[in-house]
Amino acid sequence: MTKPNQTLSGLSSEEAARRLREKGPNQIIPSRFESTLSEARRILFDPMGLMLLSLGLLYLLVGSKTDAVILFFAYLPVTGVDVLLQVRAHRALKALHSSIVDTAKVIRDGRVQEIPTRDIVVGDLIVFEEGQLFPADGTVIESHNLSVNEAPLTGESVPVEKSVGADFFGGTTPLQGRGIGQVQKTAKDTRIGRIASLLKHTESEDTPLQKRVNHLIKRFFIAALFLALLLFLIEWWRGNSWIQSLIVAVTFGMAAIPEEFPLVFVLYLSLGAWRLSRHGVLVKSLPSVEALGSVDVICTDKTGTLTEGRFQLESLTPLKDINPELLWKSALMACEVAVVDSLEAAIVEKGNPYKNLLEGWHLQWDYPFEPLGKHMSHVWQNQEGECLIAMKGAVEGVIEHCHLSTDERNQLNQLTNAAVQKGKRVLGLAYREGRCTGERTLDEKGLRFIGLFVFNDPTRESARHAVLECQKAGIEIKMLTGDHPGTAHAVADEIGMEHDHQLLFTGDELSKMKVEDRWKAFQQGALFSRVLPEQKYEMVQALKATGKVVAMTGDGINDTPALKLADIGISMGVNATDVARSTAQMILLKNDFKGIVKAVFEGRRIFQNLRRSFSYLIAFHVPIIVLAFLPPLLGWGDLLLPIHIVLLELIIHPVSAFGFESLPSIEGQSKTLLSPRRFGESVIAGGLLSLVSLCLYRMRPDSLDIEAARTLSLSTVLFGTVAFIFMETGKATTLRAILMGLTILGLTLLLVRVPDIGGVFHFSQLSFKEIGLALILGVGSAIPTLILRVKAV
Repeated sequence: MTKPNQTLSGLSSEEAARRLREKGPNQIIPSRFESTLSEARRILFDPMGLMLLSLGLLYLLVGSKTDAVILFFAYLPVTGVDVLLQVRAHRALKALHSSIVDTAKVIRDGRVQEIPTRDIVVGDLIVFEEGQLFPADGTVIESHNLSVNEAPLTGESVPVEKSVGADFFGGTTPLQGRGIGQVQKTAKDTRIGRIASLLKHTESEDTPLQKRVNHLIKRFFIAALFLALLLFLIEWWRGNSWIQSLIVAVTFGMAAIPEEFPLVFVLYLSLGAWRLSRHGVLVKSLPSVEALGSVDVICTDKTGTLTEGRFQLESLTPLKDINPELLWKSALMACEVAVVDSLEAAIVEKGNPYKNLLEGWHLQWDYPFEPLGKHMSHVWQNQEGECLIAMKGAVEGVIEHCHLSTDERNQLNQLTNAAVQKGKRVLGLAYREGRCTGERTLDEKGLRFIGLFVFNDPTRESARHAVLECQKAGIEIKMLTGDHPGTAHAVADEIGMEHDHQLLFTGDELSKMKVEDRWKAFQQGALFSRVLPEQKYEMVQALKATGKVVAMTGDGINDTPALKLADIGISMGVNATDVARSTAQMILLKNDFKGIVKAVFEGRRIFQNLRRSFSYLIAFHVPIIVLAFLPPLLGWGDLLLPIHIVLLELIIHPVSAFGFESLPSIEGQSKTLLSPRRFGESVIAGGLLSLVSLCLYRMRPDSLDIEAARTLSLSTVLFGTVAFIFMETGKATTLRAILMGLTILGLTLLLVRVPDIGGVFHFSQLSFKEIGLALILGVGSAIPTLILRVKAV
């Protein structure tokens, strides 16, 4: 084992900058050429756009040049709306990805600095820490019990010991120990740089619900194709030309294909992820945004999430008569040479007057944190060869390595209970002088318990409100902490977290239970102390087995199995390990429970707004499909012309995409995006609008010619769509929704009152009496659905 090297200075900032300019950043920039072409093809060859172009060509063939030109020009705004929505979605995801900046610790200018991994250059000295991904390839030059997980490259799960001179590779992870390495290769020259699959963008990933939506659209497409073919054959059988028959069939096809559904779905999820990123909540993929709206249980850590995570050492209480210098010397020796967490920082700060006691001593062996006993220890040696081992950790874990008299045990229990009842965090301290062997199990025997660290970690002011919001919304909260059970209980009381005092479980108690009893404890309990990583994993299993959607927080290597299994794995704070970040679906830049709650409620908001948009699309599409199919089928002539489909599409696209996207959330939550009841309500509204429109068209008075009757019918549809907007927004109506409704009303009035505008779209002029009739019938078609929804509430 190599002793710590105190002379390493690393590259100078100037030399690192020169190498960065010369070699380029330490990142692999994937080519977007193929995906850009694919996106362009998807938009250019969209079925709606192709049908517009084909109809324009058919109108040219029959001599209707004006209609043909209008349809050709309509291709631009119809596909342009698609382009606008795609660009907005891609920009939202791009902004999200740019928010996630990985960092690494390097030695430059003689000091440790944290820099973005893209700025690492060949020759940099990397400081290794447990759980932080190696950012490049290189050689180990200093090692302290360093073992590495190389499974991402080799597939071999057994940790690999790394001594001085060994190679390390980007993308692999230190599991234990620490060290320093010199970078030899960066970016595409590294082994992991040749694995293109690691660089795929998350926006290419379809969510489960998105797949179901796409599947539904395909079924609609097949049905529309069949009915369009049927219409073509019927029209041709009636003696119409094949061109006119084809125009009728393609017009129906345009009306029947609801291509807005997948577009709106991706847009809402993308914009939701982008909004969350502005609040320090980074959602790595669209499936995560989808799942957020359905979360039932949040399993959260206590320290730094429900509390501030800013530890202050209130006292280092000696057990019986212990020399203060020996007490503080042991306390400082129990900390890392380079302080790694706020607990140690608090100890070192308060023990600063005693740091001279470490002169002449050096760290000989570093025994890392042991998850089962929740303790760590260091063996120090002085110039005379004398050794001292110092251990700190959970009180019960430290006790197992000590000999305590009955009086000492009673005194320790009194001190511990008094502290934890006030919500304090406590750690035990033990030491032993004498011979050490470098074998952990031998060195950690026969220690003497000498003191109790008592830390203050105040609860977050925002935690109480966030907890109450969750409980009000029916979301369960389960606190998992490495602290003493009494501390967990006191903190839960302070933040108003609902819990049964009798259902507080420790990891030791859980391990002694039968599986069925343990699963029952996971499902019924709210406070869990000293839980093991495998118990976190099992907790997620138990909760998911009941059909609940589970969010689990974590920041360490041992948390990754539970993070991966959870519906939403949440990596907590800037100090989370790279392994936890890469496994989690959501990254919180701040350890704050409020951020988790904000993300969950944003997910619910997205879900509710998607439901509103989809309900609107269904209600709108029913009359379009009915009016495009039934009149030709029944021999009543063409009620909807292609130009009318274009007009309606130019309305439905922006309204479905932007009219509901930013609406506020309302109380209550359903896990079904579109329940049978809501689907039926939308169909009823659309069906009634179809019925009154058909009646106006078919049973027109003698004073109205066919174009005037068509205008009256279409005006009714347009007025009805305005009612549909407010039918979906309800109490959540916003200024944007009002403006959209007023715009459609204004457009309809222009079409039926200004001949130069209406004539372009085959609208004739209507009297104000006829306009009033269309308005009453159109708006009235939404009233039954509104009544049904009010009764449901």
